[in-house]
Amino acid sequence: MRDSAGGPARCDDRRFIGRLRWLNHTPLHPQWFVRRVQRNRLRHLHLLSGDVLDIGCSDRALAKYLPEGCHYVGLDYYATVAAFYATRPDVFGDACALPMRDACMDGVMLFEVLEHVPDPQAVLAEIARVLRPGGVLLLSIPFMYPIHNAPFDFHRFTLHGLQRALTIHGFDAEIIQPRLRALEVGGLVMGLALGDACLGIWRRHRWALPIVPLLALLVLLGNLLAWTLARLLPGSDFMPGGYQAVAVKHLRNAPPTAVA
Repeated sequence: MRDSAGGPARCDDRRFIGRLRWLNHTPLHPQWFVRRVQRNRLRHLHLLSGDVLDIGCSDRALAKYLPEGCHYVGLDYYATVAAFYATRPDVFGDACALPMRDACMDGVMLFEVLEHVPDPQAVLAEIARVLRPGGVLLLSIPFMYPIHNAPFDFHRFTLHGLQRALTIHGFDAEIIQPRLRALEVGGLVMGLALGDACLGIWRRHRWALPIVPLLALLVLLGNLLAWTLARLLPGSDFMPGGYQAVAVKHLRNAPPTAVA
């Protein structure tokens, strides 16, 4: 685990954060908006079939949500696993040079990974290589989100940058959906800033611990206000929290497959 500024989290940080775990799915949590949209990655899993590769699989949690008959393969990078997850994937490997033969997969999941690789274009090229024609790529990436899992945080994609990257590597972007709109993102950023302040108090200014309940109240009020205003005044997608996409690899000598 790393802190939002990029330094290694210490044991006492883990204890402090662990005590707040019960808040994970409540508006008292600084990442409440993130927790709410994480479930969206399950929305398109029904499009997958056959052999499915999960790049950056962490604890392989998505395996149980795949359609019946899928063969799941979880891949993760050794340094990332050792630093953050302490889990064991099916395969250790580098997403920029996948240890797999050409056209061996029917589907690939790439959730919250592309921002963490030094060469995202190489990753997309490798995914195109290992996917069979007509294979499906499901991916999600952040846009307006702080540095995380440092020092492995390198990139952010706009909608147009993501569309272009997928097209270059032979994919049709069937769906690209923004996650969170401007007011929700504002609530998220404020919550994360207040959460970072609480962590700073815990680390360096224990005399200020009585202020933490006030900061928690501000997180709660900020989240609820942002959630309410985002429904009354949805606004545009000019400042999303991230994107979720469904892309299909071109079929050889045939029109690309449409995704329902």
